[in-house]
Amino acid sequence: MRISLATWNLNNRVGHVRFRPDAARAAVALEADVIVFTEYFPQKHDQEFRNVLTASGWTSQLISHECDEKANRVLIVSRSPVVPFSLDLPAFDLQFPANIMAASHPASGLRILGIRVPAYGAKGRALLIKSWEWLENTAAHLRGTPAVILGDLNVQTSTRNASGGAHFRRILENGWTRAVPAEGHSYYGTRGGHAEIDHVLLTECCMFQSAKYVTSTGGYTLAGKPDALSDHAALVADVDVSPSQAS
Repeated sequence: MRISLATWNLNNRVGHVRFRPDAARAAVALEADVIVFTEYFPQKHDQEFRNVLTASGWTSQLISHECDEKANRVLIVSRSPVVPFSLDLPAFDLQFPANIMAASHPASGLRILGIRVPAYGAKGRALLIKSWEWLENTAAHLRGTPAVILGDLNVQTSTRNASGGAHFRRILENGWTRAVPAEGHSYYGTRGGHAEIDHVLLTECCMFQSAKYVTSTGGYTLAGKPDALSDHAALVADVDVSPSQAS
């Protein structure tokens, strides 16, 4: 079965950046079957945002749990049903679990792990390493199944070992494949910098057919310009899930 997946960081930064409800209409224009929103912090706009998606066909929606401190969250929306699947969430802080949503997509047999690795900063280096240890262990657990990890991992293939790069590279060396669009970037910094920190990773039970960064669609600018809805492009990938492997 072929399925179109998208991940988009909305740049909400726990409310430090104004939430843009019109981002929902931009997401609709991506036309992906499943969309994972990261850095989702809608404040009073959650229902408005989700209603637009529901009215446009993304009727199945899951959101990561709300913790006892301000934290970004992950929202997964799908055209066909998605249901939570059981996953042992990390317990070493409150931020990381709020940035994780695990779902099963029964129509394809695909397990979906929507995630954002928090940008803990220099003072949170120990938490960052614990986050990557959890993600590497979870990736190993999912490796033999039709599964996808997608979201903002805050890491590139060139990232140094102490910032999660070693863990990321080991995941790629141990049964996971990364979407590599032919052009463009994932993240657009305010001073002209750019990076590839949003990812779609597949197990060997799945195969990429295409992948692209989307900076504008449906008349909306997602990233790359001063009036953009976010500082991240959407990453969209078409994926084949083998019926013989799906469960």
